Amino acid sequence: MKLRLSRFTGDPSHEYASLIGERRQLRIRHCHDYFELFLVNRGTAHHLVNGSVQRLRPGTIVFIRPDDSHSYDEMSEDFEIINVLIPCETVQALFDYLGEGFDPGRLLSSPLPPAAQVAQREHESIVQELEQLILSRRIRSTSSDSLFRITLFHIIVSCFPILPDTVKSDIPVWLRWLVLEMMKKENFTGGLPVMQRLVGKSEEHISRSCRKYLRKSPTELINDFRLEHAARLIATTNEKIVEISSDVGFESLSHFYHLFKKAYGLSPLGFRRSAKDKPAEELLFGALPLEASIPKGQAL
Repeated sequence: MKLRLSRFTGDPSHEYASLIGERRQLRIRHCHDYFELFLVNRGTAHHLVNGSVQRLRPGTIVFIRPDDSHSYDEMSEDFEIINVLIPCETVQALFDYLGEGFDPGRLLSSPLPPAAQVAQREHESIVQELEQLILSRRIRSTSSDSLFRITLFHIIVSCFPILPDTVKSDIPVWLRWLVLEMMKKENFTGGLPVMQRLVGKSEEHISRSCRKYLRKSPTELINDFRLEHAARLIATTNEKIVEISSDVGFESLSHFYHLFKKAYGLSPLGFRRSAKDKPAEELLFGALPLEASIPKGQAL
C-alpha cells in the first residue's frame, strides 16, 4: 500500500505529528510519497522494513524514506510511536540549506532507513519539541510552518550522522541535553545558576566542556539564546526594546545593544524596521520555544 501525503494534509484533524498505537494500523505494510520520522514513545516492537528487522524500544528514532516498505510486528501492549509526516520538498530544502559539504546519500542510500537510539533526557526533549509543534499548529498557525522546519532540522542534525565520521560531534550526552534545556526561556533568563542546577556540575566543569565541544563559553551560549528570543519579539511585536532586553535576561541595556548589533548586523530598532519588509523566517533561524505544553497523559 502506498500512502499519499494529500490524504492527510486535507484532513484538518491531522496535525504535523500524531500519536499512533493502533495495532491494526501499524501492522499494515506500506510505503509513502513523502518522508516520515517516527519516535518510539513507549513499548517495544519489531520494525519490518525492506526485508529486514529493526528492534524498537523507547527512544528509538527512525528516518523513513518514500521507497522504504515497512510495518510493525511483535508489539508490546503499550507500544506507541510519535509520527511526523515530511513533504519531499521540505527534505530537499533542508539538504539545499546544508550546502555542498553535505552528502544526502548518508541518509538516502543505505539499505535500511537511518535509525538512532537517544538517551532518556534527549527522548523527553524531542517529545517536548513535538508537543510544541502541535501546539503551534493549533494556536500560532502563522508561524507553525517555520516551527515545523526548525524542529525537523534540529531533530535530524542531532540524531543522525549527516556529517563525515571525521567531523562527527562527540559532544557528551549531558551537554547536548543541557543545550536543549537552555533554549527554553525559563532557563536562559536565569543564566549560569540555572545551568549549574540543571546538570549538577561545577561552573568550571561546564565552562571547560562548553569551550571544548561548543567553542563557546557558557555565557556566550546563554546570550545566543537570549538574543534569538529577543530578535523574535522585536520582529513580531511592538514591545519596547528596553522591556525586551530585560525580559530575556539582560541587566544592561547598552550591553544588549552591543551584542545584538554584533549578532545581527543591525541595531534592535533597525532590525525591527527590516522585519516589516521581510518574512520572519528570512531574519530568524532558531528555536521557537512556546510557553505551553500538553499536560501529561493527554493524547497528542
